[in-house]
Amino acid sequence: MVFKSVVARPVCLAVLGAFTLGLAGCESMPAGAAIGEGLKKAFVAATTSDGTTRPAGGAAPVASGEFAKNPLEGTELDRIFQKKPITNTNRPERWPRVAITVKPVTPGVHSIEGQGTLRDSDCMTFDARLWRSATDSQKFENLRLCTPAVANLSKGVAYRTLQLFPQFTVPRGENSTASQRTDGPNQPFHMFPQDIKSQQQWLLGPWNNKFYIGALFVALGYDWDNDFDRRLWVTTVPLPPG
Repeated sequence: MVFKSVVARPVCLAVLGAFTLGLAGCESMPAGAAIGEGLKKAFVAATTSDGTTRPAGGAAPVASGEFAKNPLEGTELDRIFQKKPITNTNRPERWPRVAITVKPVTPGVHSIEGQGTLRDSDCMTFDARLWRSATDSQKFENLRLCTPAVANLSKGVAYRTLQLFPQFTVPRGENSTASQRTDGPNQPFHMFPQDIKSQQQWLLGPWNNKFYIGALFVALGYDWDNDFDRRLWVTTVPLPPG
């Protein structure tokens, strides 16, 4: 299966086999309050008529099976930020919070977009820590998000570019763990690791990683267009060997 990005102003187009994703603001992004609706683009996926996906090269479809499962389905994490949205922008809600720790991924996840190396069995493994309050938490371990699920989660979703996420910080006056990236209850100052290698590999560069982490955010119901919602953060992400 293939993710392929074509740079065009002002839209980047990414393709995963039959799946087409629109990512706005790849070349230039407005500042401040202008960020929002101007960066929303349809994140649309199409499947074959029988609901299967096609491997690289356009071969016959193969059954997605377990790889198509949304790992959050049936858990409290499923669309949690949609179920508990920000309702007061003057004093945004601070709970629940979710910390994501990305664990090992298959080699295809680290591959360059459009190289034909992605398979249904390419997956991202992660832990998620849900904080209902400062003293009430639950950990979900070794969840797995795979290529067909990325496409399924992305159907018809307004998908804001992830390039802004490394800039997100805790709200002014909020206690944080500063540069120590723990899974809570207090958050690190930045919502995403600040080392350039992590940012390039997972969000800013021409690799497939961004589509997996982005689909996970979609599964959580996280709204990139609400700049007041800072209840989600990523503790660590793995880098490719070497």
